[in-house]
Amino acid sequence: MKALYRIGPLLWLGLVPLWAFAPAAAKEGYNVWAKEKIRFIYNKVQRNPYNAELRVMLANAYYRDGRYYDAQLELEEAVRLSPRYAEAHCNLAVALQAQAKLEAASRSYRSALDIDSTIVEALSGLGTLLCRLERHAEGLKYLEHVLQSEPDRSGTRYNLAVAYHKVGDFRQAIHHLETLLQHDAIYPGASIALARAYYSQGLITLQAKQADEALDLLEKALERKSDDADFFFAKGLAHFEKGEYPQAVDAYLAAVKRDAHHLGALQNIATSYELMDRPDKARPYYGQVQRLAPHLKSIEAARNAKFGVETLIR
Repeated sequence: MKALYRIGPLLWLGLVPLWAFAPAAAKEGYNVWAKEKIRFIYNKVQRNPYNAELRVMLANAYYRDGRYYDAQLELEEAVRLSPRYAEAHCNLAVALQAQAKLEAASRSYRSALDIDSTIVEALSGLGTLLCRLERHAEGLKYLEHVLQSEPDRSGTRYNLAVAYHKVGDFRQAIHHLETLLQHDAIYPGASIALARAYYSQGLITLQAKQADEALDLLEKALERKSDDADFFFAKGLAHFEKGEYPQAVDAYLAAVKRDAHHLGALQNIATSYELMDRPDKARPYYGQVQRLAPHLKSIEAARNAKFGVETLIR
């Protein structure tokens, strides 16, 4: 599954009102109010350059304007002026992450947590970042900790589901995505991610010869994503495993409709027709397999080719 980890907006409650960072936000072009806000806060900083809170305010304004490096510089100065300012460390991590400086961002998140281990935004940010760095086992612990205290954080739950999918724990991915969609039915990417989690768990279940459960999971996957040939091919395999050859043919044909070169579906259509004592219907499909796979030198070779669930599990 290809999916993006997301970090929700960071909102700090400090000595001064701070604007929220939004690490995944796109630059919104020229904004007169944003430029005026930068100028206004910049002038305040010039009059009081040793005020760390003002530096953080200016950094937030820069970040909102897409000036991530300028935000980084102001936050680094804020940290220098006030080394125990945990929120400044955390926002510095966000600014660094926006520039793909992931290892430096990780260090800043950890600095924030060393000062205040209860900062939820730093826990969520570090957990997500570790998952992006393929350190899923470590990242999962941080994300789970966030949800223990704030179970309604949609972005964190989505990222946790992505991480579980990455490590192959599809049931946990399904659990978190179903929970997320119960509270936020239109969360971006969640429905497709859930479809892929159902599909992935369906393959594992099918490989374990549990065809009924696999079919249920694959039907759920297709309810959310009906344009993927492999989803229908897997459904055909589940019906085939149960000896339901007409239903298997229907699913394989649906796969071929979406991918005319799907060798597995074409070959298994032919095999199903043979088992239904319809060799006349099987032969053209074997011919298609042979034409699409030149290494299969004969119809007999096409007949003996194997395309099972193992071809789908990567």
